[in-house]
Amino acid sequence: MSYDVTSLSPADFEDLVRDLVSRELGVRFEAFAPGPDGGIDGRHATSSGAIILQAKHYAGSTYTALRSKMKRERTAINRLSPARYILTTSRPLSPRNKTQLAAIIGPSLQSEADILGPGDLNTLIRKYPDIEKSHIKLWLTGSAILERVVRSAAYTFNYITRTEIESKVRVYAPNPSFNGARDILEASHVVIISGPPGVGKTTLAEMLSYAYIAEGWELVAIRSLDDGFALIDDTKKQVFFFEDFLGKVALDRRALSHKDSDLAQFIKRIHSSPNARFILTTRAYIFEEARRVSEHLADQRLDISKYVLDVGVYTRRIKARILYNHLLIAETPQPHITALVQSGHIAEIVDHQNYNPRIIEWMTDVTRIGDLKPEAYPAAFLDALNHPGRLWDTAFRTHISKVCQHLLFALFFSYGSGVSIENLTVAYDGLHTHLCAK
Repeated sequence: MSYDVTSLSPADFEDLVRDLVSRELGVRFEAFAPGPDGGIDGRHATSSGAIILQAKHYAGSTYTALRSKMKRERTAINRLSPARYILTTSRPLSPRNKTQLAAIIGPSLQSEADILGPGDLNTLIRKYPDIEKSHIKLWLTGSAILERVVRSAAYTFNYITRTEIESKVRVYAPNPSFNGARDILEASHVVIISGPPGVGKTTLAEMLSYAYIAEGWELVAIRSLDDGFALIDDTKKQVFFFEDFLGKVALDRRALSHKDSDLAQFIKRIHSSPNARFILTTRAYIFEEARRVSEHLADQRLDISKYVLDVGVYTRRIKARILYNHLLIAETPQPHITALVQSGHIAEIVDHQNYNPRIIEWMTDVTRIGDLKPEAYPAAFLDALNHPGRLWDTAFRTHISKVCQHLLFALFFSYGSGVSIENLTVAYDGLHTHLCAK
């Protein structure tokens, strides 16, 4: 299989080449914080001198641009005076290109073999499959995987296009939720990814699905349980994906009354098959309501397949990577990115109490930025986090009943230190009566 390293972000590319070269040489490279690197993306220091690793992610640039950059880097290379210098790049290179770059780099380069292009990196990826496995975004973007997904889309997942697949994979920031969900999926064959809106339930489900595709499983995206029953085949390895299976914004009680037994039956069918996996997504409040009104979903045996995706599991590093990936992939104008970085508000955004991947996506979408001037962008970003109601306003006003709205009002005014059910009942009864009278 040929892996497309050009689809990785610069940070992901650096992580990959550092792992590959480290394994190939049998040494550990130091990694450094983002920012001006002084010609160093990895360093292995010994008493006899240092090995310097440099990663140039020039996939979208010309060879001329790479060559010009390396000419400017020569000063830094001379200053560092490493015992060995290794250059990696996502830009395809010819033998002549390597010879020219070797002359530019100078005596620190032991041989032209220490200049690694995409072909060389692919050789190392195949040589070390454990590194391939650890870099999820790498093998999810492989051309063979994408082709398999696109062909499957013709009859089961026809609303996903190649562009959507690539963009989701490139934006995804690996986090502990992936391994946790996969552990449950392997143990029970079923995982229900539940959580509040906007935290990445669908993205996690899609990444899980594509992970199985990479291992040769067939993706079966279903829009109804009838599709699932019709398509399950114990002779094939199949991963079923059912998004918002209980409704997109509210529980569809009428559908649930007819289908909850079917769902329980299909889950039982999945449990009994060695070659089937079932991934479902639902909003947490819808799932809990369904469990209260359905004896089949209240069955404790389904608890083992419930996986609550909580934005709290996102570390600062993961939150920062999500922001970084969205700024890069959404093609946010460079002046806006520069203004955001220079404003010093990056840490404030990452640590904001209202941080939510959907708000990040919203504020990095070039179509939403519109006529916003670069100098106003940092303040507008923080304003969106300070007032997330603008993003959820339509859902609040149109997707839930007045009863639910009034309950949320009562909760809001009782939020300070929590509230007991008894006190909330008193507050709600008074508020609800008054608002209904209005």
